Amino acid sequence: MSHSYEEDIILLLTKDEVLACGNELGISKEQVTDDVIGLVRMRVFCHWREVIKSTLKEAIECPLGLACYPSCAWWEDGKCTFLSGAK
Repeated sequence: MSHSYEEDIILLLTKDEVLACGNELGISKEQVTDDVIGLVRMRVFCHWREVIKSTLKEAIECPLGLACYPSCAWWEDGKCTFLSGAK
């Protein structure tokens, strides 16, 4: 089974997207220099693991605040019905 390159990409952040975020914050395009882009790049790359871990934990959190286990009322066909329905 072959996958396209795009299917394997989780996050692609472009300079235009950084500029758009700056614009939302009231920061002009001229203020977002190459040095600022470099700082954004460094911080994103330095902290991406924490961002991904936090997002994954939040995404799989049970809406009832419980741990998933086979005897749970929401467990069906070997998996949590909340996770299979959340996409």
